[in-house]
Amino acid sequence: MTYENLIGKIENEETGIAKGYDISFLQDVCCYRNNSEEIFDNLIAKDLKLFASIETALLARKEPKEGDFVEYADGKFARISVDHRNGTFQLSNNIGVFVSEYGSQASGCVWDPNLDHIKRERLVFDNLKPTSKTMKGRCWMFSEGYAGGGRGVYYNIKFKVWLLG
Repeated sequence: MTYENLIGKIENEETGIAKGYDISFLQDVCCYRNNSEEIFDNLIAKDLKLFASIETALLARKEPKEGDFVEYADGKFARISVDHRNGTFQLSNNIGVFVSEYGSQASGCVWDPNLDHIKRERLVFDNLKPTSKTMKGRCWMFSEGYAGGGRGVYYNIKFKVWLLG
C-alpha cells in the first residue's frame, strides 16, 4: 500500500478509529512491513472488536472508576481523574484514559482549574449514585492489545455516568 493509499483509507474509514492511530505505526504495519490494504482492514476490525469488548467489561463494573463521567450539577459533567484510594477522588476534563478489559486508568491533567468551584468534601465515592446513563468519552489502548511505542490508538467508547449527591 502506498502512503497516498493509506491516507485515503484513513480519511474514508467510517468509524473514525483510523484517525486515532499514530501515522508512523500505520505506515510501518501497512506500507513497509506488509504492504497490504487487507492488513489495514484487519487491524481496524481487530481494534474495533477489542474496544467493544473493553466497553462491555467497563460498563459491567459496579463501582466508579477513573474515566467514568460524573454529573456534578444539572447537565454538567466531568471525568474521574484520580482515585486517591482513600474513598476520595478528583474530577477533570483534561485527562487521557487508558483502557483494557481489566479496567481503566486516567493520566495527564488530574487537577482541572475549571472545576475548582466543586467543594472537595463532595468528592467522596460514597456521594456517587449510579444512573442508567452512559456517555462516550475519548480513551486509548494499545493496538491489538500489544504494548509498544507508537501502538496507542484513540477512540470514543461509552463510560458510565454517576450522579454526585
